[in-house]
Amino acid sequence: MSSAGECLGLCFADHQLFYAVSDANRPKHLLHIGCIDFNFSIKEIITNVTANRDHFSGLSNSIFQLHQTFDCSLARLLIPVSFECWSILPRLVYETPDEREDHLSILMNGMPRHELETTWFDLSNQDHKLLLIRNRELLKQFRDLLSPFSQTDFISEFELGSEWNNHANRNGTCLTVNCLSGHLAISSYMLGKLRGTTYIYFDSVNDLPFLWTYYGQELKWFNGIHDDVFVYGPNSVDVIEVMSSYFNETGKITLLNNLESIGVEAEESTYGFKLESAFPAIMLSLNSSKQVPTTTTS
Repeated sequence: MSSAGECLGLCFADHQLFYAVSDANRPKHLLHIGCIDFNFSIKEIITNVTANRDHFSGLSNSIFQLHQTFDCSLARLLIPVSFECWSILPRLVYETPDEREDHLSILMNGMPRHELETTWFDLSNQDHKLLLIRNRELLKQFRDLLSPFSQTDFISEFELGSEWNNHANRNGTCLTVNCLSGHLAISSYMLGKLRGTTYIYFDSVNDLPFLWTYYGQELKWFNGIHDDVFVYGPNSVDVIEVMSSYFNETGKITLLNNLESIGVEAEESTYGFKLESAFPAIMLSLNSSKQVPTTTTS
């Protein structure tokens, strides 16, 4: 058995599960960063467990083995944007119970209220809050995957950027972009606080310049000035190639694809996978004690 770890960070993309294990005795040091390849789409088996029971069991067993190997009590998992609904709402809505419920019903197309889990997040603009909505049944699948751990934490993309700011001791402005197959998750931070967030779906990466301009007509922070643009995820290189002129207009581009740029140390120095794909898992393993303040409703 390996040395016991403090926290196991997890994220997935397509058929790959990425993980990182932090060292309780050495800050910003990782015992291991790894990747497990499957012959199926992880997203698809979580979306429809009944039809993919054997594959779900295989994924569950792999996570169980990680628990056995590293003996972490805490596991933190990045929830993909496709499993969530985000909406930024004004004070009138989030402070008025009837308005909150009416907006929730509209956003979720009348899905029964008991099937939804909602969380409110503070923004840099205190006149608005971000509403996060999750499907309780889908969330149950994630909880089942992490059942070997005594403590679990499920993190959204925009929370990951806040964890990055904590880790890097940043309190300026930055844009974070997670580049996944078929979509980007983008968040903006001002003075270290979340300013705005959204995700963009696309059929071809070459469509992104048009979509960026289109979204920017409504989301002014898209084209705002940032100190830095931090890019990560399995399709980072392709996205930067197409979007470099747009990113350069808003801030300095940094691809988080090596230990130095991420600001960590690890037992290994080389990896057989893209380290930028494992960046979320690395962040989640490091910041286990730092939580983003939230207000949760039932």
